[in-house]
Amino acid sequence: MEESGEASIGPFRIGPSTLLGRGAALRVLLLSSLWRLRARARTATRAALSRARGAALPMAASWLHLRNTHGVLLAVVLLGLLLRKLSGARSRLALARRRQLCKSAMRYAGTYEEWVRAAKVLDRMSDQVNESDFYDVELIGSRLDELRRRREEGSLRDVVFCMRGDLVRNLGNMCNPELHKGRLEVPRLIKDFIDEVSTQLKMVCESDTDELLLEEKLAFVQETRHAFGRTALLLSGGASLGSFHVGVVKTLVEHKLLPRIVAGSSVGSIICSIVATRTWPEIESFFIDSLQILKFFDRIGGVFAVTKRVMTYGALHDISQMQRLLRDLTSNLTFQEAYDITGRVLGVTVCSPRKNEPPRCLNYLTSPHVVIWSAVTASCAFPGLFEAQELMAKDRFGHIVPFHAPFATDPEQGPGASKRRWRDGSLEMDLPMMQLKELFNVNHFIVSQTNPHISPLLRMKEIVRAYGGRFAGKLARLAEMEVKYRCNQVLEIGLPLGGLAKLFAQDWEGDVTMVMPATVAQVLLSIKSS
Repeated sequence: MEESGEASIGPFRIGPSTLLGRGAALRVLLLSSLWRLRARARTATRAALSRARGAALPMAASWLHLRNTHGVLLAVVLLGLLLRKLSGARSRLALARRRQLCKSAMRYAGTYEEWVRAAKVLDRMSDQVNESDFYDVELIGSRLDELRRRREEGSLRDVVFCMRGDLVRNLGNMCNPELHKGRLEVPRLIKDFIDEVSTQLKMVCESDTDELLLEEKLAFVQETRHAFGRTALLLSGGASLGSFHVGVVKTLVEHKLLPRIVAGSSVGSIICSIVATRTWPEIESFFIDSLQILKFFDRIGGVFAVTKRVMTYGALHDISQMQRLLRDLTSNLTFQEAYDITGRVLGVTVCSPRKNEPPRCLNYLTSPHVVIWSAVTASCAFPGLFEAQELMAKDRFGHIVPFHAPFATDPEQGPGASKRRWRDGSLEMDLPMMQLKELFNVNHFIVSQTNPHISPLLRMKEIVRAYGGRFAGKLARLAEMEVKYRCNQVLEIGLPLGGLAKLFAQDWEGDVTMVMPATVAQVLLSIKSS
């Protein structure tokens, strides 16, 4: 490939093969500077534009002359279209500003009543938004009309047949987060559809006719629930920032919206264990009347105490105080016993310090005899803060024994066998979505996210989307996907940063995600865990 002999100086291209370059070179040889050449070129350009404008003005004047009706009509039409576009853009801009003010008022509301007032104003303005961009209005409307027609006909078998056709979780994209994010109510059409389905389900269950047998009703309800899916509440880790979970669970309890399936890791598993080991009246009294300050961590102490603890256990904190408090809070129950008493499914994630052992989600199916306090302390054992823990279980006599049998690398080493220990589940599986999908048919996740390394990123993404619009939000989502992709590449290659990559390669959000605003000071506070 030949190399060009041209060079660029300002807007000019100087070279032996260009006429302009030769002229400029001649000017330079005649002691004329490039600055003067540039000034002359600018003057010539202005003169050319002036002549073009002088020629265009008479032409425009002839077109807009009163005798030229076609030109005047065209000008009026173009002016009307321009004014319509300007007025529409101005109204859309004003509406966007008012919506942003309402969202800011909701974000910084001090009480629920203030949030409701701002949400009502936002809902009234949202009526002016074309909701067909977010969900299939025609499909939902047609299904609603069909359900009403079947109910008016009065045949239970036709009602059952119609509901089994399209009774799925996200019919017509009605679960789009844009429809409920920051709003007091969902669109009227979706609310009418949900009310109609609820009415017909009650009609089928409470009917006393011989058209449907009891076994058929039971089969219909079970199959419909399985097809529709279940909801789970997931509480992430976050050390002392996990107190945010208490407010989330307390609000769900007050509005009777707490799901039957709860799962968490680290500090989230503590809140889940409290919920899953209590009946509904006990939960209400715990979160409403006697919510106590739970001190799970001991004082770090002086330099000598810290040094002795690190040298002995390899951790800053002693976990015995947490074990005693959790044993009292969970009544020393196992996963199976808690499920039999409350009917709630509890999931606690733990991971192994061993390289080739995958993380686990402990529950009444995978580990029914494990005592809950043992699983929670293992899930809270963050490396450096607490030592890894051994899972404990109840045997058939009710005695507390190790859940896993000890193992040894050498078969001849009996007394020196190693214990299988487990540590903080948020290191590898903060939100056990896949396990809950497989075991309990969960397809809708409510997530409370307080991890100090994740919350700032999610808040930043929300801010970008709020001020930059949909396209900016898609770019932020693309950046998030790129980070996860690169972290998965690090894990596949096996680089030394694999432990750090696992923290960012996980799923951070669910279908409904509540994120706590996290600052640098709060991150440092979570490390202290005091």
